[in-house]
Amino acid sequence: MTRPQPGAARTAARLSRLGHDAVLMPLFEATVTAGIDDLPPVTEISGLVATSARAFDMFEDMNAIAAGLADVRVHAVGAATAQAARDAGFEHVHEGGGTAQALAQALAGDHAGSLTGPRASNRSGRTRLVYLAGVPRTPVIEAAVKAQNINCTVVECYKMREISYSTDILNSVILSPVPDVILLYSANAARRIQALAEPKNAVKSLKSSRFLCLSASIAAELPQDLRSRVIVARRPDEDSLLTSLAELD
Repeated sequence: MTRPQPGAARTAARLSRLGHDAVLMPLFEATVTAGIDDLPPVTEISGLVATSARAFDMFEDMNAIAAGLADVRVHAVGAATAQAARDAGFEHVHEGGGTAQALAQALAGDHAGSLTGPRASNRSGRTRLVYLAGVPRTPVIEAAVKAQNINCTVVECYKMREISYSTDILNSVILSPVPDVILLYSANAARRIQALAEPKNAVKSLKSSRFLCLSASIAAELPQDLRSRVIVARRPDEDSLLTSLAELD
């Protein structure tokens, strides 16, 4: 299980209930890098875009209601991110198709004036879309809003930092025995696994492991020699991912 905490523990519990022996190996941890004060004035914000639930960690000390943002529409990449937005106090949350690419297509289909929710006519002064972005990230959302000439401000509100493991810990604890399946939830995780599997890193061979990926874009980050052992979830959500895992048994 390579996803960051706290999601890793929740997924591990689900896997345990399904009869699997889940080993936690989070490859990244999220650090909040911005706060409410880093957002543009509330009177200018037409909507928020988020591709991760971690984007809403910045509202932990002051939720959307207290910040006067509860009625601002949120464009969330998928169900988990949408739920994080609702938990933060946002009332108008739109769920995307589960990938940054699908969310970008949805944004491209909207007009800048329609990004404010059901009371748009009363908020004509709000014309700025705000992307609650992480570091590192792919430029999918930025490219989409630029192509549509949408007024968008990027606020980098969290950073995914690599978690390092010693070779001894990897070989003797985490990867012993070698896992049957490695679950990958992000392109960053796929790139890290690829690096760990390189012979120069002296990590146990993963040649017998299969790689279960949340989306095709994540699978594309794995090298060609691993592709024959890659399975992509039918939909980019955890329920579908775990259904694919069950079908392997």
